[in-house]
Amino acid sequence: MRIRLTSLVISLSFVLVACGGAGPPTHQLTESNAAVRAAEEVGAENTPKAALHLKMARDHLRNAEALIVEEEYEDAALILKRAEADADLALTLAREAQARGEAEAALRKVQELKREVE
Repeated sequence: MRIRLTSLVISLSFVLVACGGAGPPTHQLTESNAAVRAAEEVGAENTPKAALHLKMARDHLRNAEALIVEEEYEDAALILKRAEADADLALTLAREAQARGEAEAALRKVQELKREVE
């Protein structure tokens, strides 16, 4: 009887530890915030498509923070990954727009120089 009781207690301990889940996703929160800041620093707000994804990333961050307060850590971690992905996309779109603008400016300069030579 004592062996069964000990086995039951050990089994319940494993179940409680397994169901307890992980702690708050602080690392993912840090990564997501950093991705949003990077997109902001590049000027994602000034590119329409990038601004949309940056807004979505910020919204995801707020939602995840609310879930963390409610101790819904797994859901928060997933939403934080979405926030990071949206922020990364905003960063990429902003950089692409800047590169495209610089390329167009360089092309105009070349065309002006050609006209001066002719």
